[in-house]
Amino acid sequence: MGPRAGLVAWLGLLAFVLIVPLVTAWTLVDPSDTTLAAELATASGLLALAVLFVALLMPARFRSLVSTLGIEKILRSHRVLALTAFGLVALHVVLVLFTDPRGLSILDFRDTTAAAWAGSVATVALAIAVGLGLRRRKRRPRYEGWRLQHIALAAVVVVGAWLHIWWLDNLIGNPVILLWFALLASATLIIASRRWIWLPWRAHRRSYLLEEVVPEAGDAVTLVMRAHGHEGRPFAAGQFAWLKIGSSSFVFEEHPFTIASTAEQPHRKEFTIKALGDFSELLRGLRPGRRIFLDGPYGGFTMNGLERSEGFVFIAGGVGLTPMLSMLRTLSDRRDRRHHHLMIGARTVEELMLRSEIDKLRAELDLAVTEVIEAPPSEWLGETGRINTDLLERCLPPHYRHHDYFLCGPPPMVAAVGAQLRERGIPTRRIHTEQFEVV
Repeated sequence: MGPRAGLVAWLGLLAFVLIVPLVTAWTLVDPSDTTLAAELATASGLLALAVLFVALLMPARFRSLVSTLGIEKILRSHRVLALTAFGLVALHVVLVLFTDPRGLSILDFRDTTAAAWAGSVATVALAIAVGLGLRRRKRRPRYEGWRLQHIALAAVVVVGAWLHIWWLDNLIGNPVILLWFALLASATLIIASRRWIWLPWRAHRRSYLLEEVVPEAGDAVTLVMRAHGHEGRPFAAGQFAWLKIGSSSFVFEEHPFTIASTAEQPHRKEFTIKALGDFSELLRGLRPGRRIFLDGPYGGFTMNGLERSEGFVFIAGGVGLTPMLSMLRTLSDRRDRRHHHLMIGARTVEELMLRSEIDKLRAELDLAVTEVIEAPPSEWLGETGRINTDLLERCLPPHYRHHDYFLCGPPPMVAAVGAQLRERGIPTRRIHTEQFEVV
């Protein structure tokens, strides 16, 4: 299935999930038995459940969905949908309190219905999850602790919402709503089983053995691993995988890292990882022979479908070099003869990674390399400052509008350089981005 067909399929599923409750609420409810506000209360509640389902579907690691939209849009959509669901739930609560004859007494948990209890618990859990999500970038909590809280709260929201609707007999009594609700509940169970049982089991069956742990410049380390008992899972250069280290593939802690090796040798994978947290710092202490579990590959930040491009311009910030290194190594193995340009931004010379590997690729490819240092030493003769419009003006190839551009690194850098490229008349469809710190 191609990207367009995949997008159409996912949009069709989205339309089905969202439209059915609206049509049902407005056409199958007898107007003589209810008011407009009551119909709005029903519609907003059902639509909130539908939006929650789509929000949970987004990060559920469906390869076709991630390849079609990209990890950035997936996570951005997840946040927007969660906020939308919370808004719909708030509207639902207000309308119920306005239309229900019991009024505020519904919230008296000493004497209320099981449906009200379940709905209230789900609403509180959703409010906490949204609040923690909004504060995450500012507070920067430890990733695994935040992730555990997020998943636990999501489970409470789903179970509470499901019980809330199930215990409302007036809704389940409608055969169309019952069928739609049953399909959503079944799909949720299947998605959860796939995510937490099938994917870890697959990773267990296709594990890797660690061969080397290589220290790199810029406080980074490269893990070299080889497929254990299988031929290796194929991937496209630029994709990433979730990495687990432990006695079992069912351990909770896992982190996403971009594959840095060539896609022409799927049995052998390399990950170059910068020490940014507790997990990445611990990787230096690993010993060869350790079993590694990978869930992947995922991602749409690839060269797929760009065979007719005149060449590629890779613009990397820091460890954002890793997907581009995979692309360049793959291009080298494929004996690509097009002109390419690699631009690397770093704060200091010491933070420039894998320079010897890049020199090797420059000898094998028609590759120009520009290194940009923010705080250069006195003897530095290369470019200084940041990647900006002036630098692009000097370094872009003559027919730059016919090249494709890959941007990867910190979000501010990716956004700024992307805007500068668009200002120079480069079509958005030729600018491919992936931001770090998006998960």
